[in-house]
Amino acid sequence: MACGCKEKFYADLPSPATGFLIAEGVINIGDKVRTEIRLARTTALDNPDVQFEENARVYIEDQQNDRIELSHADSGKFISPELSLPTGRQYRLRIIANNKEYVSGFTEAKISPAIDSLFWVPKDDGIEIRLMTHDTQNASKYYSWSYIETWQYSTPYFSTIKFDPATITDPILPPIVPRLSSDPPIYTCWMTVPSSSIVIGSTVNLSEDIIYAKPVRFVSASNSNRLVSHYSIIVKQSILPKEGYEYLQRMQKNTELTGSVFDSQPSELRGNITCVSDSSEIVVGFISASSITEKRIFIKREELPQLNINTLYQDCYIDELPYIRDTMIYWFESGSYIPVQPKEVLGRVVAVSYSYNKCVDCRKLGGSNQKPSFWP
Repeated sequence: MACGCKEKFYADLPSPATGFLIAEGVINIGDKVRTEIRLARTTALDNPDVQFEENARVYIEDQQNDRIELSHADSGKFISPELSLPTGRQYRLRIIANNKEYVSGFTEAKISPAIDSLFWVPKDDGIEIRLMTHDTQNASKYYSWSYIETWQYSTPYFSTIKFDPATITDPILPPIVPRLSSDPPIYTCWMTVPSSSIVIGSTVNLSEDIIYAKPVRFVSASNSNRLVSHYSIIVKQSILPKEGYEYLQRMQKNTELTGSVFDSQPSELRGNITCVSDSSEIVVGFISASSITEKRIFIKREELPQLNINTLYQDCYIDELPYIRDTMIYWFESGSYIPVQPKEVLGRVVAVSYSYNKCVDCRKLGGSNQKPSFWP
């Protein structure tokens, strides 16, 4: 007989009580654009929650001592007013948080060329989003891309009635009323998710500054419901200094290529941000300055090849309940189930169909029932 056991490992890593500061973002030097910087704190290895830095003051500075303060939004985001920062200057970020001061190194502003095309190619279990871009000035060399995905999905059942707790006081009638046009729509939703992977590329070893068919995002058909109806992705491109590219390379190896002893081993992720108050404190992140170019595409399901697309509704079913006051209250008061349609016999309601709340209300999967402004 053989047996084994696991013992919890506690990493005794030096860290301030508040965690190390993490700063990410690009100082946007485009015309009438906003800069968005996100701040967070490192947490213990057994804590999966993201600890955003909310109580901070963030500034963009240049070498002419001009300073612009960013406003705090939410989830650690700090956003500048609409700006048109001059090119030909160097910029940095200054952060004051937790009674400490942090600055990034001055970095030369870069100009991002346009994204020539954004397209998709079929794969076995989905599609791959690719792009093409080039710089006729042969000056970009180091590229970084981020993206935001948005997709539309609908529930399998369309509800025309709802449970109304306000009518429970009626001693006879079941508390079921028609859904009105003024009620929040719950059949179709849109999910929006930012990129969580590092996508970079370099042309430094090429004779021309051309990025050809660069894979940006693989969209699986079976692991999510992204391709169930309409899917859109906007890709944002910025240009990095050599040091910024090398920093993201190290981060990419640390986060994506540590599956075996033969992969690149983790290395320290010091970027170009230092703590003025304590030079020994580690700060995670690299702040660069670049214009940001972007391109969006839309993909309809009917344009896709035959794929086994996950709807996330495979376990949904519909059933019926007798139209009795106490039964309606018992089944629908908690919100776990939602009524769908009334069943009438000779003009009188005798039963109500129902299903799980997630099968009727699209918001239960985390999407928003507000149609995005850019959606066709």
